[in-house]
Amino acid sequence: MGRRVDMPPRAMVRDLTRGGASFRIDWDVRTAYDFIFSLSGDAGSTDDLPAPDRAWLTETRKSLPQDVQGAIELLFESELAIHAGVLLVDQPDVRTSADVVALVESTSPTDLVGALFAEDGHDAELASLIQRAIGGDASALPALKEKLPDWNRKGRIELLRDPVVAKERILAVLRAWQAPFSSIEARVLAILERDYDGRGDDRTRLAPAELIETTTGGVRYLPEPGISRVVLGPSYFSRPYNFLMSARDWRFFGYPVSDSALGPSDALTPPLSLVRLHRALGDETRLRILKLLASRDLYLTEIAQQLDLSKPTIKHHMIQLRAAGLVTITDSGSVMYYTLRRNRLDDASAEIKAFLVG
Repeated sequence: MGRRVDMPPRAMVRDLTRGGASFRIDWDVRTAYDFIFSLSGDAGSTDDLPAPDRAWLTETRKSLPQDVQGAIELLFESELAIHAGVLLVDQPDVRTSADVVALVESTSPTDLVGALFAEDGHDAELASLIQRAIGGDASALPALKEKLPDWNRKGRIELLRDPVVAKERILAVLRAWQAPFSSIEARVLAILERDYDGRGDDRTRLAPAELIETTTGGVRYLPEPGISRVVLGPSYFSRPYNFLMSARDWRFFGYPVSDSALGPSDALTPPLSLVRLHRALGDETRLRILKLLASRDLYLTEIAQQLDLSKPTIKHHMIQLRAAGLVTITDSGSVMYYTLRRNRLDDASAEIKAFLVG
C-alpha cells in the first residue's frame, strides 16, 4: 500500500472562535483530502498547479490499469465520488492516503454511499428517499429520478442502485492511487503546512466571515441555521478551485493553497496572481459578465439568461473570475450570488507595473 508519511506531532485540527459568530472555524491540515481531490477532473486543469505536478498527474493516471482509469473517469473526474471526503471530517486520525484507504475498507457500502449524498440531507424528503434506496428499497428510485438535482442524476442513481458495487469500484481506485500518491505526500504536506503558517496574521485579526472570504479567495459565507462549524482545509491539487462539502451541522471548504506556499520563484516568473488576473480579463465573455456585475449583484441563472449561455459555461467563467479575485461568491447554503470586487480592478495596472519595473 505504499510508504506511510509521518505527520508532525502538533495538532491537525485547530479551533478558532471569534466575536459573535454563530459558528466556529476549524482548520484541518492533512493530506487525506488532497489524496481524494487529486482524482478530480479539475485537478491540474489549469497552470495554477505547477507544471511538474500537472505532468505527474497525467503520466501517473495513464500508468494505471485500464479498468482503474475508467473508474477514475466515471466516479472521480465526474465528482460523483469526490464527496467521499465527507467521511474524513469527523475522523481526525485519518491523516494520510494509507489511512483513507483503510477507512473506506472498514466503511460499509451503505455508509460510504450515504456520505456521497450527505449534502442532500438538508432536504428531509429527499434524504428519506435516499436512505430507502441505499437500504435496498428499489421503489424509491423512480421518485429519486424526479427529485434529485439535475447534476449527474443518472450516475448518482446507479450509486444508490448498488452500493456494494459502488464501494468495490471506489476502493479499487483508491488502492491503485495510494502507492503513487504516497511518493509525493511528504512534499504536499509541507505545502499545506506552509499555507497554514502563512495565514497566522489573518487568523489573529479577521472576523470569521472575513477569514473565510480571504482564505477561499472570494467565497463569502453567510451563517446558516443548524451549521455550528465551518472547516477550512488547505488543498494543493484543488488550485485554483474550492471544493465544498457539507453535512447537517458543518460546512467544509477545501480551499486552494496560496501562491506563497508553493515556495520561491525566479525574478522573471510573473506572480501567479498576476497571470490569473490578466487571463480572466483577456476573455470577451468574462468582460461581459463583469460589465453586468458592475450594475448589481446577480445569480448564476440571471447571468446565463442575459448572456444566452448555459449555466455550466457561466459557472466555468465565474470560477476563473473568482480565482482572479474579481468577483465574490456569497454562499448561504440555499442561496448563491455574485458580486463585483471593484477594488480588485484597480490592481490590474499596479500589479503589472510592479512586476515589470519594480
